[in-house]
Amino acid sequence: MKKKKSIVISVGHGRNAAGRYDPGAVSKDGKYEEHKIAREIAKYAADYLGCELINYDGKMSLAQRIAKVNALNPDFTAEIHLNAGGGTGTETFYYHGSPTGKRAADEICRQISEAFGVRNRGAKVRLNSRGSDYFGFIRQTKPCAVLIETLFIDCPADLEKIRTRNGMKKCGQAIGRALEKAVVNYNKEK
Repeated sequence: MKKKKSIVISVGHGRNAAGRYDPGAVSKDGKYEEHKIAREIAKYAADYLGCELINYDGKMSLAQRIAKVNALNPDFTAEIHLNAGGGTGTETFYYHGSPTGKRAADEICRQISEAFGVRNRGAKVRLNSRGSDYFGFIRQTKPCAVLIETLFIDCPADLEKIRTRNGMKKCGQAIGRALEKAVVNYNKEK
């Protein structure tokens, strides 16, 4: 019998390396914080998958999140974020050269885009000047990792879709469905 793939969902931001609270990006009006929305999305995704959720309380720095994921040793990990910088839509970064990461990132973007009717910005790789993955969460975790930029917190139309409990649940369940299809139940012999 085939072993079920294990997944860990992590919430981005919360605590910085100096131990102070880091909300991540903030909406233009200052009312909504990335960490607070991402944690609810992550909770719904973890509930959907029945998997481990870390950093819900926001007490872990990036280094602590990476260490926790590595200690848990899952088959796959995803960290939830909201984007900022004047765009719209959804995109997901994955470990370069990983077919599993690419497949999961593609499916996550498709599910979120379809759930909210937003632009699918696609699965992406971002490398640093040394040719390694730019994002520490992707670069330093042992399992295959993706970093999900769900929607843009600084785009009023995107924020309106995701700021409510129903919007957060819809997004979390879209991520859960995507990971279920692309990682948990993926069968390459199709």
